Amino acid sequence: MSTPLHAVDPPYKPPSRPPDSSPQDEPFPLLDYLQLLWFRRRLIAVVTLLVAVLGYLYVNQLQSIYTARSDILIGVTDSQPLDFQQAIYQRYFGLDTQQEMEVLRSRRLAQKTVERLNLLALPEFNPSLRDPDEGQSWTRFLNPVNWIPDGWLASLRGASTGEVVVAEPSEEEQAEREMVRAVNIFLSKLDVAAVELTSIINLTFSSPDPKLAARIANEHPETYIRDKLEAKLESAERLSTWLSEQLRELEQNVRDSEQAVEIYRIEQGLTEGATGDLLTQQLSAINSQLIIARAERAEAEARLAQVERLLVADASGLETASEVLSSPMIQQLRSQEAEVQRRISELSVEYGPKHPRMLQVNAELGDVRNRIDEEIQKVVLGLENELEVARTREASLEDSLREAESETGVQNREAIQLRALEREAAANRTLYETFLTRFKETTTTEGTETPDARVLSNAVIPGSPSSPNRQRILLLISLLGFLGACGLVIGLHLLSPGMLTPEQIEQQLGVHTIGLMPKLPKKTPPHEHVTTRDGSGFVEAINSLKISLKLSDPDTKIQAIQITSSVPEEGKTSLVLALGLVLARQGHKVIVVDGDLRRSSVEDKLGVDAKGPGLTDFVIAETDDVTGFITTHEESGMDLMRTGEGKYVSATDLFASHRMQHVIDLLKERYDYILIDAPPVMAVADARVIGQVADKTLFVVRWNQTPKKVARAALDLLRKSGVPLAGVVLQQVDLKRYGRLGYGDSGYYYHYGRYGQYYS
Repeated sequence: MSTPLHAVDPPYKPPSRPPDSSPQDEPFPLLDYLQLLWFRRRLIAVVTLLVAVLGYLYVNQLQSIYTARSDILIGVTDSQPLDFQQAIYQRYFGLDTQQEMEVLRSRRLAQKTVERLNLLALPEFNPSLRDPDEGQSWTRFLNPVNWIPDGWLASLRGASTGEVVVAEPSEEEQAEREMVRAVNIFLSKLDVAAVELTSIINLTFSSPDPKLAARIANEHPETYIRDKLEAKLESAERLSTWLSEQLRELEQNVRDSEQAVEIYRIEQGLTEGATGDLLTQQLSAINSQLIIARAERAEAEARLAQVERLLVADASGLETASEVLSSPMIQQLRSQEAEVQRRISELSVEYGPKHPRMLQVNAELGDVRNRIDEEIQKVVLGLENELEVARTREASLEDSLREAESETGVQNREAIQLRALEREAAANRTLYETFLTRFKETTTTEGTETPDARVLSNAVIPGSPSSPNRQRILLLISLLGFLGACGLVIGLHLLSPGMLTPEQIEQQLGVHTIGLMPKLPKKTPPHEHVTTRDGSGFVEAINSLKISLKLSDPDTKIQAIQITSSVPEEGKTSLVLALGLVLARQGHKVIVVDGDLRRSSVEDKLGVDAKGPGLTDFVIAETDDVTGFITTHEESGMDLMRTGEGKYVSATDLFASHRMQHVIDLLKERYDYILIDAPPVMAVADARVIGQVADKTLFVVRWNQTPKKVARAALDLLRKSGVPLAGVVLQQVDLKRYGRLGYGDSGYYYHYGRYGQYYS
């Protein structure tokens, strides 16, 4: 029966990069992860279903919470209108509303509600009244905190908060602690929110008891309004008390200040009323008279100076002076002079100058003129007297003015102090009257305060619970279970230390996989399985490996093959024996060379005596006859070269010698295949040296076991040493898991598990 070569191994692909190339970073393999999740759908479905069932049980254990709501209107009840800007600010910025919300959330107000409703008597608000087993279910075991003893929890809380744990608190301390816990529970269930652009506050309270929720939602606003009224009454009482005390003090201050004014007025001799005004009027009158006197004196001086100037210049000019012209006597004498002049003119026509009548008239004219001169002298003398009087009066007024000014200065200084005392008395009187008016207003309106808030709508008993939303929680838990299952699958995939697919090996190591060896039952050694199950999938995998090995370098005859790994326990020795047995059963001359001088296991697996000449002995021998250094395995027909007795030599120097190359050439002349079981690369340097004399090297990687970094480091060492790599053999592959997970090209490797059933 023919079997496909790709049953357990992919078709050979030529290397896509040089052997010494390093793996490159690949983009995020989204499709690979989606494919991984699809092929793990049963596990994801089971985990999701299990989480959903647990979530359903958990949701049904949750306690129903009912929420009741009441509405409160915050506003000013006074008839006096608000300032426009203040009203706009309160409406759009909610200054008062925010303040009242904080009052509703205050601990003092909450404590008043707790006391009014006696909530401490309810287990909901007093944990000390709760039954330890009440409300507990199997879900409490899911909380790790419940695994810790209560004593330890108390110690931890005390240590974290720095509090000293009191063994037996007093009754007052216990009552205070219970009240603090009750207020904390009350505030945790209370919610206060403002309606946008309004002065309305929504108050909600949640409780497992719908009636209690509605009762508290209605009582808390009433407590709030009652508290505001009490605060106003207390404020009014405090204001009245303070005002009465201030009034007594202000009344005494008024009496003292008024008495000080009277005492000062009496001591200084100041009359009440217009004392300062009389002095000012007197000073003003004197000053006015002094100005008039100075003007009269100046006028008299001017008239006298004019008369004197006319008198000195021309005596006849005095007649033109106003004082002379205004004198009645002079005017009468001038009339007489004119009359005498007229008569002289009439008589001069008839009489000569010597005529007695002419002489008489001339004498009469002289007499009149003398009298006029005498009158003019009297006018001058009168002006001099008038000037002296004006000067005297002016000097007298100046003396009076200086005296009045002196008295006014003294009076002003005394009046200043008096006015200061009067102002103080007036201020005290005004302040007293203001306080008295405010006191009367306060005592009149005391007890008539109205609240500036009112309840718009009372809370009703809720008909359905507000929380928990069991459907949403169950859906969320199921979704989290699904995501957790997906994360578990991807996490296990990412946390896997080894590699699972040829694609991973090529991506991580930069080397093609030329063979996949199925995992066999633990009780069946691979070389025995080859001999007993001739047509199994494992044997077909060996055949595919042989063909892939030939195709790795078609132009070169591959005889000497080194098989190594990165670390021990990778299955390289089992692969050497299985490959050798298959090749021997196919008629090829095969020899297995045990190159692991430190931990040889080929002899133990084949049941051959480990003692006897072998590789080390033949390398240091001076003969080319290999017969004495070879043991034939009778059951399989292949030959075996032990490690030999010369294990004391340096393995690295031994394998690097020209003799070793000569030994390999001698074996090639006699055998078709030389399989060298080399030690791990990371353990010793032997594999890098043996690889120099071998035609190809097979690197064994254990499926889902060999760490990526270790395999990559081992391959880098081989590349740097110039070892020709044929490829990687993925050892001990679980075909069922490989097929279910859909690694590789989907549709091509999908039925690997079924291929395994076919070959089995």
